[in-house]
Amino acid sequence: MRRLLSFFSLSLCLLFTAQAQFLSPGVFQPAPDGYWVGIEEFATHTEGDLNGLTTYRVYLHCLNTGDYLSAVAGSDDNPLELSTTTSWFQSPVGNYFATVINPAFFPVFPTLEFDSWLTIGAENSTEGIQLSQAIGDFDPFSIFEDGNSILVDDPTGSAWFVAFPGAESSDLPSFAGDDLKILIAQLTTDGDVSGQMQFQVFMNADQSQEWRDLLPISYSNPNGCTDDTACNYNPDATIDDGSCAGIPAGDCDCDGNVLDECGTCGGSGIAEGECDCDGNVLDECGTCGGSGIPAGDCDCDGNVLDECGTCGGSGIPAGDCDCDGNVLDECDTCGGSGIPAGDCDCDGNVVDECGTCGGSGIPAGDCDCDGNVLDEC
Repeated sequence: MRRLLSFFSLSLCLLFTAQAQFLSPGVFQPAPDGYWVGIEEFATHTEGDLNGLTTYRVYLHCLNTGDYLSAVAGSDDNPLELSTTTSWFQSPVGNYFATVINPAFFPVFPTLEFDSWLTIGAENSTEGIQLSQAIGDFDPFSIFEDGNSILVDDPTGSAWFVAFPGAESSDLPSFAGDDLKILIAQLTTDGDVSGQMQFQVFMNADQSQEWRDLLPISYSNPNGCTDDTACNYNPDATIDDGSCAGIPAGDCDCDGNVLDECGTCGGSGIAEGECDCDGNVLDECGTCGGSGIPAGDCDCDGNVLDECGTCGGSGIPAGDCDCDGNVLDECDTCGGSGIPAGDCDCDGNVVDECGTCGGSGIPAGDCDCDGNVLDEC
């Protein structure tokens, strides 16, 4: 079933057909940015004959639903490598091409479903893909079928390919389709997988939009932003796809935060109970971070207590003798009632019989207030 045609002869043959010219001579553009080869874990085996092995699937990730994968190849100029650090699981009833495997046999041979194989789009023999092969100086497919890693680096080269069916057959799995990826291998191993392959792709189902390029197998999309200062920096990206984006206008970081009133990015502003960004609070005078009423003052305006104990007061009014509005009476008593009734002065004296305030009256022996005495009459 293997077509043991040399890479060179096959290329010449296909050059003169209306089908895809599989790696025919010419100068072709490399893969545009955005195409890449990714490996995905398909199944992890924890029991039975495959215990400890993992099944992977390898895809060519494309940019357009109509992209068509025509060939996968390798030669000395573009070495094809498909390696594991251990070996590939190969079912005794399997094949190195998925298009030969009939899923009807899976119930009888359960491990056949996880056979290691190569393909262009198809998972099995039921999907309408007819794979062909070109073998150069040695047969890499037999090496692969024996469970070994392969390296195609001879001058003639080897490949697997499928003829271009025309854009009207875009439902075939050799087109990228809605998920924008084309299956190229299933690999079951307990080792680490690595490699690279040369691809021939017709973009948008148009043979005039052909590219050829050598792409490595990646565990994550190598296309992305490689600027570590950008918001969408991808540390796993090795190819800058022009998608780098900075901090949006008005934001202060890549998380959508803005500067608060204190100038802190994403901060909550002045804390509740505080009056500024330094943690100060309002003092009793309403001054942020102030020291309050100064010593000796009685209020925030610099006033002091007057003699009446009034803050900012003017003291005892003129004419008053105290802070209660009292005045001096005739006895010079503040708020006093003056000379009591019956008294003749402020010392409590009264008028004597001679009309003298505080006097002792008519002296003894006198008969009147004038110092007279009684005569002998």
